[in-house]
Amino acid sequence: MESKISRVHWVTKVRDTPSTSSAGRAVIVADVCRFCGTFANKVLPGIGRVCRGTECQRHAKNICRKMLLCGHTCGGMRDETNCPPCLYGCRRSTVSMSVMYGGQQRAGSLAAAIEEEMCAICHTDKLSAAPVIQLDCNHMYHYHCCEMLLRKRWSGPRISFRFLMCPLCETRQISHKLLSELLTPLKELYDDVRRKAMTRLQYENMQTCGAVKTPGTPFYQKPADFAMQRYAYYVCFKCNKAYFGGEARCAEQAVLPDRYNPADLVCGGCSDVVKAQMCSKHSTDYVGYKCRYCCSVAVFFCFGTTHFCAVCHNDHARLTGMDKSKMARCPVGPGGKQLGGTECPLQVKHPSTGEEFSLGCGLCKNEQTF
Repeated sequence: MESKISRVHWVTKVRDTPSTSSAGRAVIVADVCRFCGTFANKVLPGIGRVCRGTECQRHAKNICRKMLLCGHTCGGMRDETNCPPCLYGCRRSTVSMSVMYGGQQRAGSLAAAIEEEMCAICHTDKLSAAPVIQLDCNHMYHYHCCEMLLRKRWSGPRISFRFLMCPLCETRQISHKLLSELLTPLKELYDDVRRKAMTRLQYENMQTCGAVKTPGTPFYQKPADFAMQRYAYYVCFKCNKAYFGGEARCAEQAVLPDRYNPADLVCGGCSDVVKAQMCSKHSTDYVGYKCRYCCSVAVFFCFGTTHFCAVCHNDHARLTGMDKSKMARCPVGPGGKQLGGTECPLQVKHPSTGEEFSLGCGLCKNEQTF
């Protein structure tokens, strides 16, 4: 294995000594790559020494070419208007000749050098190992790590917006001008889920429940936050919009992230079972469904694919693993039990047990449960 040279100040620095030329020519203080720390015999103007590694060459294309007044090269992104503070905590780190570059240094500077600190997203490389950006909350990360985080989004089928929060302060969402192209659709999705969750909370008359009205609780006077925590939403595979998928407590029992099929996540408007039963007033957000395993109105919608009544929901492990050919035929009682007679408790014609079926808008009519 190739040994790495001990990391020293790889930066290009202007010496404040008589030996410095009148042109202010930079002096290299170490023969190591400024990104990975291995030996590098090539000097790039305004950047410093960079090895031939693929990643380091890519970083060299994206790194800022500006020189800070403190004498260190900027560790930010190329062509960024406002450079981040010097990674070495220099107080005098305003970008030199800022008028030429059409911008100025961000307010404030770091109290101490953070060059040796790890990026709090990748947790593998130091901040100096790649171009960084300073978020609006003032925390700094590798740009490519932020980009990767936003592209990857959440894990598993259920929508979660925790990835949008700054990993360090955890109180503000990630925000930066260079990330706007990735952030815009994510923030639109966030606003859509928040609106839909709040609407459902109001229809269920839960906006004044104890979790929202009791002082000292996590969601005190935060009904929208409570709604987003209470309900689970999924992204439809066909229309790419968020749709309601039951209460969050049911989502916790969903299949593991590496087992679910994204194609199984389909909203009411795009699913074959809805067809002409879309509500003209409430769209498909509140369409009611028959329990997949009995002739009752569904109360729960779990895994983003399956509707259950309360009884079948409690016995979901057995029912979901049952062969369709062995399931009871209509009329079927809660828990998948075969009933006598021929009349369906729902008094509607529906597909065989084990298949999904829409009963129409639950807000526009009061369905009789079994």
